[in-house]
Amino acid sequence: MRRYLPFAIIGAVCLVAIGSGLMLFRLKQPPSAPIAPIVPVVPAPTVPTTQEEAQAEPDAKLPHIRGGANARVTIEEFGDFQCLQCAELLPTLAKVEEDYGERLRVVFRHKPLHKHEHAVIAACAAEAAGLQGRFWEMHDLLFQNSARWTKGIDTVGPDEHPSLRSQSNVLALEAEVRDVFVSYAERLKLDVERFKKDMDSDEVKARVESDRARADALGIDRTPTLYLNGRLVPAPRRTLDDLRAAIDAELNGKGKEETAPNTQTATPEQPK
Repeated sequence: MRRYLPFAIIGAVCLVAIGSGLMLFRLKQPPSAPIAPIVPVVPAPTVPTTQEEAQAEPDAKLPHIRGGANARVTIEEFGDFQCLQCAELLPTLAKVEEDYGERLRVVFRHKPLHKHEHAVIAACAAEAAGLQGRFWEMHDLLFQNSARWTKGIDTVGPDEHPSLRSQSNVLALEAEVRDVFVSYAERLKLDVERFKKDMDSDEVKARVESDRARADALGIDRTPTLYLNGRLVPAPRRTLDDLRAAIDAELNGKGKEETAPNTQTATPEQPK
């Protein structure tokens, strides 16, 4: 028994060292930053009316903005198209956009979570549509149908009932997801061949990674995460009434007084 004692001691020491290392690593992980640099004002994007205009459109380096380009209030969202909580937040953001019009602008940033296997390709689909001037239309389709394309409900075939997919925990294959995104591109009347090529382009992938790098720099590890005029909006205050109150406070010049300086997000990570 004694001859095994040194090995037992060494094993115990190793376990303690590993445990301590994990605790230190977690402690060093920053929470979502309470302050984020406000997105610079850029000209309002125009919606192309012809295919030629769409081909000549957009500057992929500019942030995706909906609303008043010079609005006094900016909501910046970090989202993941496979995140169901992001999809649930879409109607709330759409309603405040409708209510405030040009007084509000909403910026969308990609933060595809590593645990969501189709999140990156979905972000690339949105960016590929953006290169033809239809980012926001694809953005809305992806969120409105996220529960369908993640499980391939739209690709089961005419002889299979969609519930077979909706009741399953198995996600769709990437090829199936791509097919759904191509169908969305057709619905938006995009150049489909260009769309399929752009989804896999270095330009599109770099844009997605640029947004994710901004999120990582802010310590964001979950979605959705919102900043209102550069200040973090905690998860419990993302209701329609709370957002309206926060926007009104900003418009009335009282936003900084009413926002807690060190508020952190408390959103649980969205399961698959």
